Amino acid sequence: MTSPDGDRLVLYVVDDERATLEELSRILARQEDFLVVPSASPEEALKEVASRPPDLALLDLRLPGMSGLQLLERLLASQPDLMAIVMTGYGEAETARRARETGALDFVEKPLDLSYLLVVLRQLAREYRLRRTLRTSAELFRRVLELMPDGLVMTDPAGKILFANTLGRALTEEGEAEEGARVSREGRTYELQRHAAGQRVLLHWLDLTAALDRERLAAHKQMARYLAHEIRNPLTPMRLWLQELDALDPSDPHFAATAAKAATVLKGQVDRLMELVNRFQTLGSDLLAEVGEVGLDALLQEAVTTLEPLASSRGVRFHVPRTPERLVKADEASLYQILFNLLRNAVEAFSGASGTIRVKVEEEGGWTRIRVEDDAGGLPEEVAASPFTPYLSTKPGGTGLGLVLCRDLARRLGGSLDLDNRPGQGLAVILTLRRA
Repeated sequence: MTSPDGDRLVLYVVDDERATLEELSRILARQEDFLVVPSASPEEALKEVASRPPDLALLDLRLPGMSGLQLLERLLASQPDLMAIVMTGYGEAETARRARETGALDFVEKPLDLSYLLVVLRQLAREYRLRRTLRTSAELFRRVLELMPDGLVMTDPAGKILFANTLGRALTEEGEAEEGARVSREGRTYELQRHAAGQRVLLHWLDLTAALDRERLAAHKQMARYLAHEIRNPLTPMRLWLQELDALDPSDPHFAATAAKAATVLKGQVDRLMELVNRFQTLGSDLLAEVGEVGLDALLQEAVTTLEPLASSRGVRFHVPRTPERLVKADEASLYQILFNLLRNAVEAFSGASGTIRVKVEEEGGWTRIRVEDDAGGLPEEVAASPFTPYLSTKPGGTGLGLVLCRDLARRLGGSLDLDNRPGQGLAVILTLRRA
């Protein structure tokens, strides 16, 4: 849980010494990472939980009514992801050990060293955000596994089922499977070994609907490829932002600003991945959300910011003029997908040599044209002849789906996507959309 105030983490500070509480709260409130909730007693802190659940907590050990450790246990009961630090008196080593056993991640001794405390809290905030990102990613992948068209059952070495998706649960509903081996994919034939008798059971699933509606099944498979492509797309910049953050010393004056920027980018990318999965669940309907007025320039800047570490690692610079917001007819998620794919393709076109990516926006009549242009040498002849062919790519391991997806989305929005290839110079991709 994070506060509604941006991405600041809700930090409980609980100390019955009023002077210490006021001074600590004043200092911590100036930090960009925290929304401070001060309390002079455990009862005050517990009353805040319903309206402002804590992400982090800084608790004095000795409090009236109950100890800091008892308060921590109460808070963890309702907020299991809470990360806490306990303040102890000098030499209370045994208490510090019990604090860790209770669930505190660290402890600090009084009188407090404020510089050290700030470093510890920033590290705690960073770890909390990373854990939150991992939890969200785990939930995302769990949902992706649920959407798989195949039965999936994961077991431990003893045969205990750890996870099964919808089709996997159907596989094992007759009894617990100790060991499973898939025999035939197309015929939906499975062989399982039951734990009790050791007998092998052959299951054959026949999907008559798929046989009667192959065209729809093929469309679903193509969309699954698109989904895999779009899930992979943000992972590289997300990883690079985390690596950049990990390389910074928490005492570095730029750490807080970089952490805030990284957290914003990571949250944005995870939100977009979740939205993509939600839309994929409605395969029977059009994948576009309602088309309306969408701000082009803000989405363009968001895509550029997300790709900054990737571009920097390749010595590539973006040249994107900042202009008043222009509106186009689109849905936000689809337009962001197009812009992100085009910019990432342009960055990845540079292999070993630095360069510049220029973005130009022109308005003419009822149309807006966005031109993404690189100076990476252009497409080779064999690719330029059929640039929108799936699985034809100049990148090692590339799928060639990026441009195909961008063109399909542009057409669904009532626009178009065209290429201007200049062999030996570079490639320009022109996205044309209706003005709002």
